[in-house]
Amino acid sequence: MTTNGFYGIPSVQRAAVLTEEYGKPHTYYIDYPVPQPGAGQVLIKLQASGICSGDLNTREGYPPAPKEPQRPLVTGHEGVGIIMAVGDEVTAFKPGDRVGMGWRSEVCRCCDDCNQGRDNLCQKQKINGYESDGAFQEYVALSPASLISIPSSTAVPSTRIAPLLCAGGTALAGLRTTEVTTPGKWICVTGAGGGVGSLACRYALHMGLKVIAVDSAQKTSVCKAMGVHAFVDYENADTVVSRIQEVTGGTGAHGVVVCSANPASYSQAVEYAAVGGRIVSIGPSMVHLHTGHLMVKGLALIAQCNGTTKDIQDAVTLGIENGILPEVELVLFNDIDKALDKLKEGTTLGRQVVDWS
Repeated sequence: MTTNGFYGIPSVQRAAVLTEEYGKPHTYYIDYPVPQPGAGQVLIKLQASGICSGDLNTREGYPPAPKEPQRPLVTGHEGVGIIMAVGDEVTAFKPGDRVGMGWRSEVCRCCDDCNQGRDNLCQKQKINGYESDGAFQEYVALSPASLISIPSSTAVPSTRIAPLLCAGGTALAGLRTTEVTTPGKWICVTGAGGGVGSLACRYALHMGLKVIAVDSAQKTSVCKAMGVHAFVDYENADTVVSRIQEVTGGTGAHGVVVCSANPASYSQAVEYAAVGGRIVSIGPSMVHLHTGHLMVKGLALIAQCNGTTKDIQDAVTLGIENGILPEVELVLFNDIDKALDKLKEGTTLGRQVVDWS
């Protein structure tokens, strides 16, 4: 039973829905049913939905998408909106609250990882836009277990906040996983001009770290505009390692956040990382590394899966209070597949966001 809801909730809405096999585009509806929140759920009227590379997985069939496609399915997992109604058993939120939804829709709350604040590693988690309908619709019903509170008083537009619910939390978590916290230490971010990479650069600069941005030449101006200490063009592969060694005075990067999915980004990082450095994998890739190269310098290669709830909440707070916000490109509802194609081709600058207003 739905309780404490606003009046005037429509019966139909706009929604981008996957209805066919992997590799096929969304079907765009203007009369898709508005879901009703069940017990333990809330109904959110979304104001903005970010378009993330993770949304490619459910369309194309990349892991962690299941072997057999779940259809029909509303994809998307970065959303900001207002709670319109709550179901029975919901006490933490009420209608009128401004909230954000991210990668996870639910976690078990009872495993060791959940109990130790590592809910991003919960092996029973459910993912928005994978196991349940996600953010590419105007209204979404879901469990409030992983919702992020957003101050209603903030003037920051929802279109600027939405990407923080996944890209921001992931970038901040990746940077924290390097364990480089001393101002003046060197951090290298590959894929620095992308949505996750650019936020990682900004968080690192906020912490007083020296940042080397690695990306293609077409993203030079984007990276330099952030105020990074050095830019390295990865397309000139023969000079990536030597250039970073030169910039760091031969020390190498104390931490590396690999947001690029290019396998060379990993093999190069092993070469230019400082002794004892930590290389954090955010960009998924098939890589070929000899562990002996890691042993020589005592390097650690660590994978980062999204961010914890705390990482995401901190990313939102940094965005609102310190202006660490992504540059966004507004995308029309029926152009979601075009936006995903740009992500697939690696031609995006900043984050793409659907504005539902």
